[in-house]
Amino acid sequence: MIAKRLNNRKDKSLSNRVYCTIDGVLTPVVYKALETNYTTYTDLYVTNEQRIEQQKSLTKSISISRNFEEIENNAVVDVKPVCVFDFHSNVQSTNNKVELWRSSFGLLNLNQSTTANQPILGEEGRGNNTFSPIRFTIPNSFMSLSSSATLSGDFTMFFYVTIIGHPVNKYMRFLGKSDDNDMFFSAGDVANKSYILSFSSSSNVTFPSSTFYYEPTGNPLLITVRRKGDVLEIRENGVSIGSQTCPTTDFTFDQFGKTGNINDLFFNGNLFHFSAYDGYLDNSIETVENAILKSVTQAKAIK
Repeated sequence: MIAKRLNNRKDKSLSNRVYCTIDGVLTPVVYKALETNYTTYTDLYVTNEQRIEQQKSLTKSISISRNFEEIENNAVVDVKPVCVFDFHSNVQSTNNKVELWRSSFGLLNLNQSTTANQPILGEEGRGNNTFSPIRFTIPNSFMSLSSSATLSGDFTMFFYVTIIGHPVNKYMRFLGKSDDNDMFFSAGDVANKSYILSFSSSSNVTFPSSTFYYEPTGNPLLITVRRKGDVLEIRENGVSIGSQTCPTTDFTFDQFGKTGNINDLFFNGNLFHFSAYDGYLDNSIETVENAILKSVTQAKAIK
């Protein structure tokens, strides 16, 4: 007889063992499975109520993977997701290393086939799939998009991250383009500046900082980036930190955590959520931000 048993911690936190009474004796229920050369008897478990409620809550939060109606020039327009990546959905990992992360909208995915460059589950690699953020670490973890994404005209992006300084907050590379070192979105690249959205070596927009090194208003942090016409606004945890005149150039990216082919500057921190939309979210902005904030409260096993 071969029996599979979960450890006591999993028994309590994930599921409940099923028992029956035989001749007055409480006996674990097992189910029989026929393999090629042998038979296995495996203990039977049912999911506990707490885990069911957590799963229901996470399912509800995926509602941001849809179109949003906005008013533009007195006409109703649909703003569509380009990609939506959530820590609790479509993550594929082996030995707590993340190799594939599918967008919950469309066909894009983030992937990393090189083990040494793979981010990990949880801040210290001891997390659980669907419950832990994706931890990107220096000096070399990043993920590539299955195909490049281009944001033209108006757009909106959301990042929910934990910034981990090394030891200070410098070169927090969020988005990059693998064949272009000058097209990226980052934080802490320049002294007394917070964010920079760069389109080329001569075309970028930066946001001032009152401190020498980048210091976000909170950590963890929801960063909202949205462009309307030639104005770029950045919000932190739902509050605007300012707007700057911005180039109207297309912004193209195909990787998270790295800029171009620069191999010594990477994002260092936890990523819970990243999404991009092909238009300017205005009336819907707080709806999406609140949905993201609700979703990340369900994260467990952060470490």
